[in-house]
Amino acid sequence: MTDDTAAELTAAVEACDEARAELETALDAAAAEGDDEEHLQAVASALEAWRDGQRRFMDLVDASEASDVATAAMLLKMNHGTDSTNARRGLPGVHVDGTDQPFDVDMSGTRGTVLTTAAMEYVTPPEE
Repeated sequence: MTDDTAAELTAAVEACDEARAELETALDAAAAEGDDEEHLQAVASALEAWRDGQRRFMDLVDASEASDVATAAMLLKMNHGTDSTNARRGLPGVHVDGTDQPFDVDMSGTRGTVLTTAAMEYVTPPEE
């Protein structure tokens, strides 16, 4: 894996990590304040950003010399110290081919209701 490829993959991973943090913040706010339109939109926006980061990561893996996503992730971790777990997590309502890690965000109570509603009713389809 070239340094340029690793840098691009790392940027995609960072986008996924940031989107996860945004999702957690939006879900915490919804749990504390209720499942209103503003919170549903914030959750949907975070899911879309995470999905888009994942798509970028997967496209970069496809374009790299890595044989598959797991190999690219291993090379990225071993050679560059980048943990790509969030780039590989399956997301409810916004599937990206190649995601092979479990979704580990707390979906109990209002958080789960808001996440499900946002994923099903507010997430816009990706641009092709």
